[in-house]
Amino acid sequence: MGPLGDTQLTDLTAAAKVAEGGQGTVFRLARPSGTLLKLYHREVAVLATELGRLIDLPARDVVATRTAWPSGRVFHHGRCVGLLMPEAPDRFATTIAGGRRLLELQYLLYPRRAMWADLTLPTEAERRGLAAGFVELFRTLHDHDVVVGDVSMRNLLWTLSGGPGVFAIDCDGFRLTGRPPAVRPADTAGWADPACPRDVTLDTDRYKLALLTLRLLLGNHRVTPEEVRAKPLLRGRLGPALTLLATRAAEPGRRPAAECWLGALP
Repeated sequence: MGPLGDTQLTDLTAAAKVAEGGQGTVFRLARPSGTLLKLYHREVAVLATELGRLIDLPARDVVATRTAWPSGRVFHHGRCVGLLMPEAPDRFATTIAGGRRLLELQYLLYPRRAMWADLTLPTEAERRGLAAGFVELFRTLHDHDVVVGDVSMRNLLWTLSGGPGVFAIDCDGFRLTGRPPAVRPADTAGWADPACPRDVTLDTDRYKLALLTLRLLLGNHRVTPEEVRAKPLLRGRLGPALTLLATRAAEPGRRPAAECWLGALP
């Protein structure tokens, strides 16, 4: 979906409420087809200029192939109150407990639960394919000076339909390198950089990419590079190449870039 430009809230017609989150409520619009409106809660501060920078990213056509990249700002009484974004493709959703659910990363990091009984989980080879997909997503973003910042298990999607595939939603918390985010995200619990940097940087992103990769491969929502370095059993499961990268990821300033992980994920 290309940029839609600025829109007045009063010109939009919501067809259905899709989700409710900490920052706002998401609605499916009657038109354009396949477009969602994220309407921020009143207390959420929005930097409209920074949101515009994301929307006008020169490489938006590249990053939009794997993301619900923001496509327009929504204003009301002169204030930016929301954004427009494409809906995730149908293959990134399934039916769980009788309802439509997005295939969130969390389903891959926890033991199977009773309500997930009908969910087809990936094989070890497919997990590597999904990990490679997320690494490639980070590499594409980093190559175009975009920093992810917060990593949430609810905002990263996966699918096995048509082969392992990945997709990111709620991208308004991303930011251009050296710029503030349009909407300041919370740092998801359990995904923080232990070096506690004041600013979000490529190095903090690389640590979180290491968390994402290791947790996906091991099916463990808590494992860290530091734990891999300390536990022979985990090192044995990962193998020498991935263990080396995990060890480097535990050292601020030496964390491997995305392309390094790709080379270790055949």
